[in-house]
Amino acid sequence: MSRLRRIFLAKAMPRRNFLLRLAYDGSGFSGWQRQPEPFRTVQAEVEASLSRVLGEAIEVTGAGRTDAGVHAEAQGASFHSRTALSCEAIAEALGRELPPDIACTECREVDPRFHARFRAKSKTYRYRFILAAAGGEAAGAPAADRPGALAGRRAAFVVAAPLDLGAMAAAAALFVGEHDFRAFTNAEEAGDRRRKIDDARVHAAGDRIDFVVTARGFLTNQVRIMASAVLEAGRGRLGAGEIRRLLEGAERSSAPGMLPPQGLCLVDVRF
Repeated sequence: MSRLRRIFLAKAMPRRNFLLRLAYDGSGFSGWQRQPEPFRTVQAEVEASLSRVLGEAIEVTGAGRTDAGVHAEAQGASFHSRTALSCEAIAEALGRELPPDIACTECREVDPRFHARFRAKSKTYRYRFILAAAGGEAAGAPAADRPGALAGRRAAFVVAAPLDLGAMAAAAALFVGEHDFRAFTNAEEAGDRRRKIDDARVHAAGDRIDFVVTARGFLTNQVRIMASAVLEAGRGRLGAGEIRRLLEGAERSSAPGMLPPQGLCLVDVRF
């Protein structure tokens, strides 16, 4: 079929709206959001692949803008197209076109007015720690804190044991509810920096400790700084009273430093 024929057929088709679920290893990306060259981004790769599959220029909207180096298991992204292809055919074609560090796990048709960012009711992030025994190793990594080796592109941050899991869980619970998180963002964001956290908890299994947090939205770098506070609580360096004071509108300089992106993963978006 000629290119002109494809363009004519595309214009004759009704405009449809689709939602993708995407998983990606953020190691090789400068974040989700499209940026000028030479920066490689998830959004730009997905748009280029979709444009090749559908034969038209496609723009996608992500439910969240993950930072450089941050991973995703279930990012949501919506786009419009006049394609006649089924959702199954789009997902199958994307599987061939996407680079190996991005996967499309689902494609479905949604309401014409659906918007992945504005329709997102909540986002859940996980920051994963891997414990290295004192003087020993975990998964081949030295005990000193450092970004996880990402063997098999694993999202984790290696920390020295031992940690007080009870103190970490108690610290996580303090985040639940509405608070002023100005101490937990590195950006000079205008407007209200209050955010409501729906759930925050710590899960432990073997040498793995996960800090999992859910909210409708987060400030820039908020989860990585929250995870840092939870880690410091586990080390006995940050008490409950200090965390409460941070949540009352303390300045950024009062909170712990931000953890690296390798341990952070967007694990769910609920619409």
